[in-house]
Amino acid sequence: MKLVSYAPTVGSLMYVMVATQPDIAHAMGVVSRFMHNPSRLHCNVVKHVFRYLVDTKDHGILFGPNKNSGVVGYTDSNFVGCVDSRKSTTRYCFKFGNGAISWKSKLQECTTTSTTEAEYVAASDAAKEGLWLSRLAHTFRQVESNSAPAVYNDS
Repeated sequence: MKLVSYAPTVGSLMYVMVATQPDIAHAMGVVSRFMHNPSRLHCNVVKHVFRYLVDTKDHGILFGPNKNSGVVGYTDSNFVGCVDSRKSTTRYCFKFGNGAISWKSKLQECTTTSTTEAEYVAASDAAKEGLWLSRLAHTFRQVESNSAPAVYNDS
């Protein structure tokens, strides 16, 4: 791939990510940071994402019957995940019933000084999203109470 075609290629992958493939969100977030000055390494990562898409074309998120009527979240972070900015990455995913309804993978706004602090920032972010989703589900009368959902962290 020529370096000149990097931006349109990444843009196409971003469209695919939003439309059908949320599992490539983290990779697309990383490669899009280098949109204006990509190196050969970044082009190779984009090629790897294409290979991944071809290999996983039969995979997907299955939305089945709603067996439990609550919002449940899972969160994690990595301490100093970006070596350029020294910032950690917040990741979370929320499920309603059997299907994922919200997810995020983003560099944290602040620079944390420990793994514990990075996990706390991620959990705080996830708790805000979970509360909003729970209130939204209550508005649509999909859950009985307007209480905060369970948010699970690996630490």
